[in-house]
Formats: sequence, C-alpha cells, structure tokens
Amino acid sequence: MHGRRTKQAAVSWAAAYSRAYTYRLQSAEQRRSLSELYNRMEKKPAAKNTKKDGVEGLPGPSISAIPRPKIHFQKIEPSAGSKQQAREPNQQLKDPKAAADEYIAKLPKSKWNGEKTWARFSQLPRESLARLRDIDVNRTLANIRGADKTLAQGERAVATTMTLNRMLEVFEKTKQAGVVPDKYTYQELIAINVDLLNFDYAHEWLDKMVQQGITPTIRPYRTILKGYGATAGMLDNARRFWQEIKTKLAAGQIAADDSSEPMRSIDMPTYTCYIAAEAKAGDFAKVVGVLEEMEQAGITPDITVRNTILDGIVRHRGLDAGLREAELMAESGYELNGYSYAPLLNAAISEQRHDDIRALLAAAAAKNIVPAVHTIRRVPFDPFETLEIMSGLQSSHQVRLYNALIETAMRTNDFGRVLQLIDHLRQRGVAANVVTYTLLLDALNKAGRLEQAKSMFAKVFNGGELKPDTYIYSIMIDACGRQGDVRSMLWFKNDMQRQGLAVSEPIYNSVLSALARWRHGNLQAVMVVADELERAKPAVRPTCRTFSAIFAAAAAQAQTRTLGAGELEFVRSWYRHASDRYYVAKDSFVYFMALSAFIGARCLPDAMAVFADMLRDYERNRLVADGFVRKPNRMLDLMKLALGQQEFGAALEIWNHWLQLRLPPVPKAAELALFACDQMGQPDMARAIIYGLLTPDASPSAGCVFCPQIVDESVLGLYMAAMIKHGQFDELLPALRLWAGVATKEEPLVPKRQLSESTVSKIVRLLRRSKHPEAPALIGQLLTLVDEHFPGATPI
Repeated sequence: MHGRRTKQAAVSWAAAYSRAYTYRLQSAEQRRSLSELYNRMEKKPAAKNTKKDGVEGLPGPSISAIPRPKIHFQKIEPSAGSKQQAREPNQQLKDPKAAADEYIAKLPKSKWNGEKTWARFSQLPRESLARLRDIDVNRTLANIRGADKTLAQGERAVATTMTLNRMLEVFEKTKQAGVVPDKYTYQELIAINVDLLNFDYAHEWLDKMVQQGITPTIRPYRTILKGYGATAGMLDNARRFWQEIKTKLAAGQIAADDSSEPMRSIDMPTYTCYIAAEAKAGDFAKVVGVLEEMEQAGITPDITVRNTILDGIVRHRGLDAGLREAELMAESGYELNGYSYAPLLNAAISEQRHDDIRALLAAAAAKNIVPAVHTIRRVPFDPFETLEIMSGLQSSHQVRLYNALIETAMRTNDFGRVLQLIDHLRQRGVAANVVTYTLLLDALNKAGRLEQAKSMFAKVFNGGELKPDTYIYSIMIDACGRQGDVRSMLWFKNDMQRQGLAVSEPIYNSVLSALARWRHGNLQAVMVVADELERAKPAVRPTCRTFSAIFAAAAAQAQTRTLGAGELEFVRSWYRHASDRYYVAKDSFVYFMALSAFIGARCLPDAMAVFADMLRDYERNRLVADGFVRKPNRMLDLMKLALGQQEFGAALEIWNHWLQLRLPPVPKAAELALFACDQMGQPDMARAIIYGLLTPDASPSAGCVFCPQIVDESVLGLYMAAMIKHGQFDELLPALRLWAGVATKEEPLVPKRQLSESTVSKIVRLLRRSKHPEAPALIGQLLTLVDEHFPGATPI
C-alpha cells in the first residue's frame, strides 16, 4: 500500500507537467495494438453522413447532379507493432519486360518534367534497366536536367545538386545493368556540372569519355567554354580552354556534331561562345583577333555575333560607342533586331539620355520592334508619351506595345493606369486581342474587383468577336475560387467545357483548392472533381498542388466531423497513387497536408506511413521537411495521437527524428518523449534523452542531439518526477547540476537557468512521500544545491 501511494503521487505530479498529454489507461481494451485498432476500424460500418451531398444553387450542372464516382480501393495493411514501417511505393510485382516497354514507349512522346521523369525511372524494377537502350538513358538524363525548357510549361529548369545526384544515380544503375553510355550520355553529365559551375567535374567526365574510346564532339567543349565565359573570374580558364580546343582540332580529336568524322575547323556557335567571353570582359582587341580568324576560315559573323559584340561595347564603353557600332553594323548590311536595340535602350535609360531614348524607340517602331517588358518598365516616360513616340508601329504591332505597357502597370499594382490604357486603346481604334483582355481580367481580379471582371468577361466574349482561351478561363476560375465564389467558379468551368476546351491541370487545381477551403473542406465535392480529373480526356496529370488540395480538404473536413470509410479510403488511395500511378515527387506541403489529414482522421498507421515516406525522401531532399520546420505543431499532434492510442514506441520514433529533421526545438516535444518513456517503464531511455540534449559529446543514441535550449524547467521537472517514480534517486542531483550548467571542470556546459520555488517544492514533496531511506539526506543535498545556484527558488 505504501509503495502504491508513492507511485500514485509521482504519477499525479508527472501528469501535472504533461497537462494535456496525460492519457489514462481505463481498461485492457485501450491497450490493444495498432493492428487490432486498424482491423476493428475496417470492420466498423461507415458513419452516416447527415449532410446533403452536393451544392445548392450552382449555375449549370451542380455537383449533386454529377454521378457519384465509382471508386475502387486497395486496403493498406499496416505493420504490426508500435514501430510503423514505411510502405515502399509500388511494392506490387511488375513484369520487368512490360515495365521497360511501357517506359520506352512513353518516354519520347511524353512531356515529362524532371520530377516525373525521375519518379518514373525510380519505379522501374531492377531487371527492367537492362532492357533500356542508350537513347532511353540519354532522354531520361535530358528530361531530369530540364534540357527541353518546354517540358516545364514555360518555366526555366533550375539545376540543383539534387538534379545532379539523380542523374548520377540513373547513370550508375543503367551502367551496372549493362547499358553502355555513349557521347550523348556524357554530354548531359558534362552540361549539368557546368550548370552547377563544377568545372573540374565537367573535365573529369570529358576525360572519362575519351578513356572509354569515344571521340567527343564539339558540343561538350562548347558547353564548358560557354560556362567559363558566363562566369565571373573565369576568363583565363576560357582562354586556356580555347587554345586546348584548337590543339585537339588540329590533332583530329574532336568530331563534328552530326558525324563521327574529325572536325576540320571551329564552327560559328563555338566562335560565338568565345567572343561572348572576351566581349563580356571588355578585351575588344582579342575580339578583333577572333573576327580575323573567322574571316581567314571563310566564316562570316552573323547578327548573333555582332549583337554579342555590341552588348560588350555598350557595357564597357557606353552608349556613344554602342551607337557607333550599331551604325557600322547597319552599313555592313546587318539588319538590327530586338536584341540589337535592347542594350542600346538600357544604356540610354541608365545614362538618363532622354533624347536618345526617344530616338531609339522611334527607330525600333519604324522596324515594328516592340521592346521587352523589362525594358519598357525602365523607360522614364509616361506610358502615353511612349505610345506617341512609337506611333510608327503598324496597327498589328501596336497592340503588343499596349500589352507591354499594361503588364508594366500591373507589375506596379497600378490598376487605374491599366484601365486608362484600355480606354486609350479603344479611342485609337486599336483592336485588342485575347492577350489584352487576359491582362485586363487578371488586373481586375488582383485588384479585388471580381464582379467587374465577370461583367467585362460577359461584355467582351459573349458577343462572339473574340473567344476566350484556356488561360482566360483559368484566370477567372482561380479568382472566383480565391474569393469563395464557388457558384461562379463552377459556372466558368462548365462554360469552358461547353466551348469544347479541355480543362487543364491548373484549372483542376484551382477548383480543388477552392473546394478545400469552402465550408471547412467539402470533401464530397472534392471527390467528384478528383474523379472527373482521373477520367479526363486528354489525360490530365495531377501535380503536388492537386494532392495538397485533396489532403487539405480531408484535413479540414476531419475537424468538423468523422470521415466515413469511403472518404478515408479515397484519401489513402490518392496518397498511394501519387507515387505508383502519377509518379509525383511529393514536396513539403504534400507531406504536411497528408499528415494533417490522417491525424485529423485519427489514423495512426497511415500517419506514421506518411512520416516514414517523408524520412526516406529527406535523405535525398532536405526541403521536404520545410513545412514541419515552419509549423512544428503538426509533429506534436502526431506524437499526441501516438500517445493517445498507447503507441509509445511510435511517439519515441517521432522524437528520435525530431532534431535530425532540423525541426525547431520545442520543449513540449521533449515532454511528450519523456512521458512515453515513463509509460513504457524505461527510465534509462529518459536519462539518455536528457543527457543527450544537455551534453555536447553524448553518444548518438536515441534522442541524443545536443540542444540544451529545449530542456526548460517543465522538462526538467517531468524528468525528475519520472526518476522518483521509478526509484532512480541517484539521477536527481547530477541532472540538476547538468541543467544548471555546472560541470566537473567548473565550466558551464549550458547557460544558467531560472528555477521556480514551486518546482523545487513539488520535487521535495515527492521525495518525502517516497519514504526512501535516503530521502531526508537527498532533500538536504538538493536544497543546498538549489540555494547555491538558484537562491530565489529555495522553499520557505
């Protein structure tokens, strides 16, 4: 009885420190394992949904009028035990030949970006790699690098270290499978290293190419030369490499691009790369020398070469020298184009020479050349004065100038000026095109004038003179969704389909995101739209935003009611399909929202599976944990869910990865970890956590990452209460000394803390109730230590 009272006292005080994290064990039924919980949940009938399906009052076909999707699910079986194992994506057996044939057939016809190409390749069985050809490997490398800028739908692919690592993995795996790399394989690896400014590695790959017996073409040499010329401080390297190219050409060691025959002389693109390097550095004597070499080789410089030289002259010698060079170009028969006028205009603007700006704009207008938006934005004139100066433009080109001026006004959020330009366009009788109205509608929506934008849409496009394109519908659908006008959003979507336009991936994402925010997440409506997306013809490829919206809707819905069995299986199915059907590389937000959805649905097995997938991806891409770094409370919710279901091992697994994921130090996480150790009867594990957090040279065991700021007074109190509860009295004073920053060498390990009188009083009270023989002496030592380092905390 005496021991029982002591244990109850320690538990009650530990509960006071863990506050909302105390989960009492009411019966043996609550101690069932995760697998039992899961199986019980699967057998439970679906909860009745008293809410009406569909949305009332929507224009066109409402959601309730659309047939409910027939969704077939595969059951996700969790692993037994508290430690949840990651579900390996695409674990089902695939025929290696069929998988390879499918990959080979789709690769040349697809518009896969780097993420999808990598995902599709990484899903191939190992036996399939031997069936790939060198051309398939080269296309894979090119897609991952983003060599074809159209693959990213107009967005320039940015090379990263992760891109390089993926390409190296493709190279190593296919080489081990017996695929022999060719010159194009090495060219892709050289190009990615130049993109990352790894010139030493680029040279190594060039040497490996030669060692394999492959005669390099001029392309990898040109790539390295161009990289040297574009990088500051690399001019000497460019000059040495230029001489190396000449030497190897003379020795017949470089092949032409389109044949295996030795290249006889340097071609125009290679000359252009070297001239650009010298012109950028301002060494025009070298530029003249190269031009003379070109003349001797019988190569006439084209307009690209002369524009490159013109740009260098303007940069180093100013506008006057640039104007003289432009006159020489005109006298030599070169037709100045937009790339010729761009550096001249930029120099005139920088030197504030307004007369020259007017002259250059008028000259460009005479040739129907409209400067780029970034140049128009810097012109120091009123937009209407710019229109007067460039009045020489033909009518078909004037609308392009108006569009550039409207876009410039939009970038400064000057929506009033946008409307003035539209009125001016109409007064001049210039026929606006679809781009003009796209910019106008976008401006109105960004200014929060949705009703005015809808009226403008009806006025312009209902007459039949112009037909709205996919981008205009995308703007209107996204604007309606962001402002919560779901009725109008679905009307625009249905009208788009009536016009025979295919609903694209950005539009589906806008609709799903709006429905996820509407009425705290209308998951039923999201399910209908998601099913339509899956059945769309032509096929629509979901992206990370698609999955984030679906999981966000489930997370929001779970806050208001319990998800039904069908809804829960729908979320599981889409999470699984992200990898094995759509080959989407999940980003930080997808993981964050998926974890939020399963935590809200109280599905610990699925939540731990998401957590395990994120850990596996974190080894290759540290950015996947960004969402949890910004909002660590989601990880706390996962720990609370594990503790609430008596899965203390799962809670400790989350804690073990807390600091490795670079999550912000949160004392509550340490409290939950200590509470799990207490409930498991593992005081040694709790000791390892505390000493790991407070000791810089602790061994890297569970939770042993030096992070003293995470151990506040509450964490210390919970740890000491747990030690008293489990009879570890010898751990009290050393822990307090370590926490106070007192080391054996009289050097503080951590900054000194503040200890309150109430905490000391509770510890003393627990020691007195323990009736331990050494408790009185231990209390005296404790009070002496407290009085020495925390005088204000000594109880009276």
